[in-house]
Amino acid sequence: MDDMPTLVVVDDDQDTLHILGQALKAAGYHTLLAQNAKEALGHIHGNDVHLVLTDLVMPGMDGVQLTREIKRDYADTVVILITAYASIETAVQAMRAGAFDYITKPVIPEELLLKVGKALEQFNMRRELGDLKQELSRSRHPPNLIGVSAKMRQVFQMISLVAERDVPVVLTGDSGTGKELVARAIHALSKRSSKPFVPINCGAVPETLLESELFGYMKGAFTGAAAPKKGLFEEADGGTLFLDEIGDAPHSIQMKLLRALQDGEIRRLGSTQSISTDVRVLVATNKNLSAEIAAGRFREDLYYRLNVVSLPLPPLSERREDVPLLVDHFIHTYRESINEKVKGISAEAQTKLTHYEWPGNVRELENTIRRALVLCRGDLIQPEDIVHMGVDIFGTDGSGTESRGLSSALETFMRAYFIEALDRNHGNIKQVAEDAGVSRKNVYEHLKRLNIEPAAFRGRS
Repeated sequence: MDDMPTLVVVDDDQDTLHILGQALKAAGYHTLLAQNAKEALGHIHGNDVHLVLTDLVMPGMDGVQLTREIKRDYADTVVILITAYASIETAVQAMRAGAFDYITKPVIPEELLLKVGKALEQFNMRRELGDLKQELSRSRHPPNLIGVSAKMRQVFQMISLVAERDVPVVLTGDSGTGKELVARAIHALSKRSSKPFVPINCGAVPETLLESELFGYMKGAFTGAAAPKKGLFEEADGGTLFLDEIGDAPHSIQMKLLRALQDGEIRRLGSTQSISTDVRVLVATNKNLSAEIAAGRFREDLYYRLNVVSLPLPPLSERREDVPLLVDHFIHTYRESINEKVKGISAEAQTKLTHYEWPGNVRELENTIRRALVLCRGDLIQPEDIVHMGVDIFGTDGSGTESRGLSSALETFMRAYFIEALDRNHGNIKQVAEDAGVSRKNVYEHLKRLNIEPAAFRGRS
């Protein structure tokens, strides 16, 4: 009996209070009755209350005000409002105050029990989320990585294993799955953690510049080389060099990378002398390197030199149980700088986020929460706040699909994404590519397919 959910029912009408109380007790709930908000708050302060069912219109403090009081001090407690004034305005007012749902009078017992059951599921989810946060804070898991799903636990185990072994690692996975974060975690848990972590995106730097970036150059090596410059191999000496999008590295660079890995030496452009370096190399790609080798685009010998350990990262669609944790993390990360009034997210909005496919993975979720913080007018993110350039990418049922089909919905999303990115970056393709975590070539391909002209965004203020 101790684990029986505790409910508080609030109504100034004694007959209604008695009827509701009896219905809930008969369903097996431990029920406390209150005739006003003050009495209800007394019950809540003295008990572990799971749910409050309150009338909207009451003398003194009304149901919406009571909801705000409850959510301020007891965020996990779920609230359902009862109203005789069925309207969209009432529903919106209730949800913005933090209520899980509302029900209209006369109350139908079957509807009441159904909504109470769903609300208690929400309560249990929030409690479990809080327990998981505490568990994560106590455990030694990789820094800056969030997840409790089975697949992410496997990733954490692999990070712990490979961090201690000073060998190259190939990180694979779709764009937005957090490959650089994993690389940083490996470095942070390794014996090289006190030395530099140096990242570079091989697909975002032109071939003519990539060689000088990696290996450095001597004075006079080319026009404009007025002084010698260290390359990233030298900058990362004793630490870790992270080569993102290694599959986009040109053949000429692949050959020099192979030599650097084999010999532990590099040679600056314009120099005849070799420089010894002690660098651990981690690489990442969203390409199938075996297929790239078969197509002649990637050196097989370099692949085997790099691929001592392969660590695949799961897409967000395969670890949906991590979505609430990530949402909470991004809200608390960005609320202070974007919209400090926001305290959390409504149950309906959370459900939509959890069931969406997330083709852009964690990066897409992060940008969605940042955008929602901009649009949110209350203290909880609502479903209407989760839009992209005015388009509801989640559809009407939270499944992420609409009647016009997934491919069409994804194209709408991609078009809106690149229009916003181009506008924000004034048509700068390099910056758009960096924000999206893809190569400039990839961005140009998308823009061509979507018939978007980047020149139209240049020069905008």
